[in-house]
Amino acid sequence: WAFYPPIVVYIFARSARARPFMAVTAANPCLQASGIVGETKHDALDPLQANAPEYAAEFTLLPAAWPLAQRIEALHAFIAAGPGYPVVLKPDIGQRGRGVAVIRNDAQAADYLASADDDVIAQRHVAGSEYGVFVYRDPATARVEILSIVNKCFPSVTGNGRHTLGELILADARARLIAPGLFQRWARQLDAIPAAGEVLPLVEIGAHCRGSLFLDGNHLRSEPLRLAMTAILDAVPGYHFGRLDLRCPDEAHLLAGRGLKVLEMNGVTAESAHIYHPGTPLIDGWRAMIRQWRIAIEIGEANAAAGAPTTGLVALLKLWRADLARGKRWF
Repeated sequence: WAFYPPIVVYIFARSARARPFMAVTAANPCLQASGIVGETKHDALDPLQANAPEYAAEFTLLPAAWPLAQRIEALHAFIAAGPGYPVVLKPDIGQRGRGVAVIRNDAQAADYLASADDDVIAQRHVAGSEYGVFVYRDPATARVEILSIVNKCFPSVTGNGRHTLGELILADARARLIAPGLFQRWARQLDAIPAAGEVLPLVEIGAHCRGSLFLDGNHLRSEPLRLAMTAILDAVPGYHFGRLDLRCPDEAHLLAGRGLKVLEMNGVTAESAHIYHPGTPLIDGWRAMIRQWRIAIEIGEANAAAGAPTTGLVALLKLWRADLARGKRWF
């Protein structure tokens, strides 16, 4: 409630000077409304998988229009064609980790799909470290630049042979903030006492609101990484601005631009998530977000001038209301 109002004021003030007014909705012509709200994940992942499969975490779409049996059969075929479980299931339209689950067996898969009323993405599970690399294509030079890097760390607790898992969660400064969700997820193991030195990862989803810790990774910028980002954007025509959530084996691979597997390509309302590094001054967060939106609007203006369509406020409001209703159907 305190962070976003100044940013919203800036967006409307800068948009009022833009030509056309809603130019920002032309920043990513390949995404609905440039990814402000309601865009599908497969709009960007489809061309990436087709044109640069070495960078894509392989996925398949399971449409809601299919009968449940057909969706389960298609998922089993996708799993059989790869290394097997685990696999990640997520809504094709979603944000902030909404509805994302790591599935480890047929029963979990069937339960998930039985409760899913919307299109679902099934994606290979990729091990390793997770990062969010925010990129944009400079409208003046067409050069791909890195705006921000965030390292997404998953909270864990370490057993001491004396306290239960529930007690360890409540004693951890990070974990206790999301204790209700963790208690629900680990309900059957809360009274178990982990062995001394046993490390239990509590979170598997790289979303801030799902408990992941976001650390500033801007020191990991490198020319090989920028070139890899260029190859990814070149593979997705019409994608000019947003955060790529990806996994790779480790920090060294990220610096070298090798072994990268893109999980999602987010649109205009993605955030330069390094601002959530603990201790970051509020003013720095505002500066980063305002710079981000300034660049997005400038890219949108250039694309609109070249003929890219824009989305009006009324249409955006309808998309937003539809997304609110959709969000109630997902955990």
